[in-house]
Amino acid sequence: NEYKSYLRMKKLVIGSCIIIIISFVLIRYVNIQYEYPGWKRTVNISGSIISFTRSSALILTAKGSNNDIDLYKSLGWTHAHDRYVQLFLHRLAATGELVNHLPFSEASLKSDLKAKQMNLHESGMRSLQYIDEPTLKKLTAYTDGINHYLSTNPRPLEFVLLNYYPEPFRVSDVVSIINFISYAGLNDICLTLEKTILELVSETNIDVNILKKTFSPHLDGLNAELLDLYKSITKKRPLAYQDTASIPKLINSNNWVVSGKLSASGFPLMGSDPHMDTSKVPNIFYESHFIGVNGFAVAGLSVAGFPGYVLGRTPNLAFSLTFGMLDMADYYVERISNMHYTRDGKKHKLNTRTYSLKNGKVAYFYDTHDGLTIERDFNTTFDVISDGTYLATKFGISVETDIANSQLLGFWRYKSALEARKKLVKNSLGSNYLLADILGNIVYQQGGMVPKRRNKYNITGLLPLPAWDSENLWKGYLEPDNYKSIINPDNGFIATANNHIQADGKAVVTTFAALPYRVNRIKDRLSHAKEKLDLRYFKDMQSDTYSQLAARVIPHVMPFLGSSEIESLLKKWDFRSTVDSKPAAFFQMYYQNFIKNILRKLFHPSRADKYYRFAYYPMTKLVNTIILEGVVNNEKLDSVYRDTLRQTLEQYQGEKKGDIQKWSMKHLMFNGKLPAWLGLDTRPLATNHCEECIKVGMSRVTQHNMSSFISQAWRMVTDLGRNDMETALPGGPSGNILSNIYNGEVEMFLADQYKTIELGSDV
Repeated sequence: NEYKSYLRMKKLVIGSCIIIIISFVLIRYVNIQYEYPGWKRTVNISGSIISFTRSSALILTAKGSNNDIDLYKSLGWTHAHDRYVQLFLHRLAATGELVNHLPFSEASLKSDLKAKQMNLHESGMRSLQYIDEPTLKKLTAYTDGINHYLSTNPRPLEFVLLNYYPEPFRVSDVVSIINFISYAGLNDICLTLEKTILELVSETNIDVNILKKTFSPHLDGLNAELLDLYKSITKKRPLAYQDTASIPKLINSNNWVVSGKLSASGFPLMGSDPHMDTSKVPNIFYESHFIGVNGFAVAGLSVAGFPGYVLGRTPNLAFSLTFGMLDMADYYVERISNMHYTRDGKKHKLNTRTYSLKNGKVAYFYDTHDGLTIERDFNTTFDVISDGTYLATKFGISVETDIANSQLLGFWRYKSALEARKKLVKNSLGSNYLLADILGNIVYQQGGMVPKRRNKYNITGLLPLPAWDSENLWKGYLEPDNYKSIINPDNGFIATANNHIQADGKAVVTTFAALPYRVNRIKDRLSHAKEKLDLRYFKDMQSDTYSQLAARVIPHVMPFLGSSEIESLLKKWDFRSTVDSKPAAFFQMYYQNFIKNILRKLFHPSRADKYYRFAYYPMTKLVNTIILEGVVNNEKLDSVYRDTLRQTLEQYQGEKKGDIQKWSMKHLMFNGKLPAWLGLDTRPLATNHCEECIKVGMSRVTQHNMSSFISQAWRMVTDLGRNDMETALPGGPSGNILSNIYNGEVEMFLADQYKTIELGSDV
């Protein structure tokens, strides 16, 4: 018995020692956080004393004595504190260094190749010597905040396990990330559309007139000469960006603003709900709060690596954006012979860049003297270029763009929306900005860096043109008066939802836009309100699941239903796509099958399935045109409605109710590969499934063959008559897996609830 007691005691002592050693290692070398409302820390960041406090809403509130520099220092520190892993993934992705620092994967390699092809980091380095001193100080302050945190805190567990030691942040990294977000994220949508249309006109037998009608007027100049040219291109499938770092693609976003004459408070109101892929945790957006001196404060959204607020509120100003679908990148056609290309009859030698991998392989990239990069697919990037006809890409990544982007840093400092809008006209985000101020102004400003395009073909940027004729190349960027502005409209409100917006009589800036169902529903709700508007009404709008698309399609289906359970349900359906709605689930299945069946009428089944998966948005516009026409391939749509109905009824009977409406938020790096009991991923979540509602919810396989779920990534409503805003951010506030507030606000978000952020008060 004594010996057994001795063994038990020995095991206890050894076990205790192991626990103590593991605890010491974790505390000493791993970033563990336990934070609660009222948690405080004061730090000295390169001479600035800044205090950080967890507010009752669990977001970090920073206080500083310099309204400018301290804001950027604090934002860098909070990004490192709450978005450490995401921050450095963004840098690795923007600089094309994922596979050289993290475990190898083909997705990471493709991402690196695309970043290197775009030459993001080298472009950022070049721009530094041209950026003005005030902007350089802001960028430096931001990196000071990041690097202070790096030097005084352990690494997160993910990087400890991967043995990755991040190097200090540089200002050039920040410039690279801004361009990475703009061109690998937002503008990649437009290039995907352009690539898809190129395939349609050169590799399929689709009626060109249908394409011209769908994308009018952008294909009006398409002729036999261009069609023959497109058929001669060596590779029509350029290297696609692989979304390994969850960059923002605001394809289904909404925002609206009303003037005081329509509101119960007499002040402007604003609502904003950017939609994007919410299948990853932490949320791509980060919510924070800065309180300065002399009454200055700002709260809202930023992105790790981006040194500023893109949506939010100050005591004087509310601001939000949706992606404006501005066309700021183009494909061209280039003929290569013996490492040379042609301009106006004169031969020029290609500039060669290389990228060496840890395994010794070398990738080759080729540029022209006027900024075009030859496109090659993944399989040929590691070979020296051969003679042929290639696509070449022109991005707006330039010194001029980087200088223009400096206007994004600090526009929120203005008290007047009329002044702030002037800072948003030229930048690489290509967005629809809404602004409102306490003076009563409401403003819309379109902003971007759209190139000047001149060519003989009347092609506005949606199809590639011959680069050997220099007349087809960019001639700089459009002047500010080409971007649409709306100031204090008579109807008292402004709304955007990625819809088509174009200044009358000006150069074309948008070649692709979302279908108008969402923006029309928003306008209907605002214009038909029975009482003065308030934030309760705005919250109800953000929960609106009424589908104008369903209201349009279902009447075509009803004649073929006959007497059945689903026919009875659809007759009573109010076209709202709530989580537990059987008719909504049926319609979603039906509409997806309908799109697939239309595409299979137009293309070979394998190509139709590819377009459905990887080019969904342009395909929905094409199908929308066919619905309006009522025929496909000279055949009435009745047979498609009937066949789709039969297929959907069989599918609906075999599905469990609500299964298609569930998704999970998975850890950004591990993507659901680790056991569920570790708690890195959420449980399966149920939400509405609706593609064209104000509250979008839709599962997708992206053009990069990765699953995603598009839904509201943030909700915000605010009344300029109050010094606060109400928000909800699923997958926030902390991205630290060893934090007690990791992956927060999910349940609150699903319940359509909000928290309140007081702007100027002490926490």
